[in-house]
Amino acid sequence: MRLEKPLPWTAPLFILLLLPGCDKSPAPPEPAVESSQEAAATLENSTHGEPFDIAQVFFELNTTDNDMGFQVFLDAEGWKRVTVTDPRGNPVTRLLAEGRLAEIGITELRFESAEPSPAAVRSRFPAGDYTFRGLTAEGASLVSKARLSHSLLPAPTFSPRNGQVVNPRNLVVRWNAPGAEHVEIIIENTDLGDVFDVTASGPTRQLTIPPEFLRRGKVYTIELLSIAENGNRTIAESTFRTAS
Repeated sequence: MRLEKPLPWTAPLFILLLLPGCDKSPAPPEPAVESSQEAAATLENSTHGEPFDIAQVFFELNTTDNDMGFQVFLDAEGWKRVTVTDPRGNPVTRLLAEGRLAEIGITELRFESAEPSPAAVRSRFPAGDYTFRGLTAEGASLVSKARLSHSLLPAPTFSPRNGQVVNPRNLVVRWNAPGAEHVEIIIENTDLGDVFDVTASGPTRQLTIPPEFLRRGKVYTIELLSIAENGNRTIAESTFRTAS
């Protein structure tokens, strides 16, 4: 019987050292992930895109309570990110849809700030062009500009007011709203949950209230908004009472 020549003692160790390296394939590179800060910076620096359907900034001044709010209204088809910056380039707000909402996007959005004194609001929101930048759920860019003015209309005057007693079957609201492009008339009884809300064109000076809306012996609040061509609203409020 022929004896085979044994391998050197170092051979088994050499093979074992090589095997782990042969079994491993190169790890695929990890995909780059854009951080939310990077995404926001990219969005804020974009200058081209389709315009929003609606992009508005305006003030709403309540002359009865002597307070004022800053309002934003926007509308576009299926957006998932929006930023608004003031004329100096400072951010006003960033809006971000997440999860399943981001997959289909948002359309309309309206919000109002808190309502401190008019001077406090004017100092925080300078007049000029505010820039809206957005990103749709499909990845398309949106860009629009909206001008904010510090010019506000005087308070509208109207009747009935100051608790005046009226005939609920024959009530005509009359007003004078200098410079208004539109006038919104809101009559409400919070206890009943009844609200009557109509917007009239500037030349209109009176409105007959449907007798079916009013009930006898009730107190109603009445609010008129003078809406300027620049979008700003000036409000005056009062009350009236229907006869029993």
